[in-house]
Amino acid sequence: MPDELEKQIPAVEMPPTPEIGHETAPESRPQAEQAPVPETIPEDMPAAPVVLPVAEPTAPVDPTIRSIELILSEDMMEQFKAMSPADQAKFKAKGEETVSKLAELMRKTAVKAKEVLKLIAGWLRFIPHVNKYFLEQESKIKTDKIMDLYKREHGGE
Repeated sequence: MPDELEKQIPAVEMPPTPEIGHETAPESRPQAEQAPVPETIPEDMPAAPVVLPVAEPTAPVDPTIRSIELILSEDMMEQFKAMSPADQAKFKAKGEETVSKLAELMRKTAVKAKEVLKLIAGWLRFIPHVNKYFLEQESKIKTDKIMDLYKREHGGE
């Protein structure tokens, strides 16, 4: 079987390697024959797939921030989808701001539930035509979860 493969593969001649210390001048080196490069690509030739580079994350995501994002986004998909694209952008921007402020609070030695509730309610007010009772209920639920997360991270203080 290997003999059959050797017969099918043409032998490639390698140019002799120069000896160390005896460099040949560039003009005396043999030029390899190059196949002419077509100026246009034939139409019957399939296009090569485009491979885009994958962006590497610049910094690892803080687990506290990720947990806060998960808590705040919980049960919010229906309200988010009902918003116009402009309202969605505002809501998302305010949400990211709220997450960063909550993460700052979580780094402190003492966190007051009232501060957390105020931040979350302020973010939920960006939902157009929000029901006052829905806002209070969701704010309270999310505040309780954030406070539980704080207690877990700080050893039940």
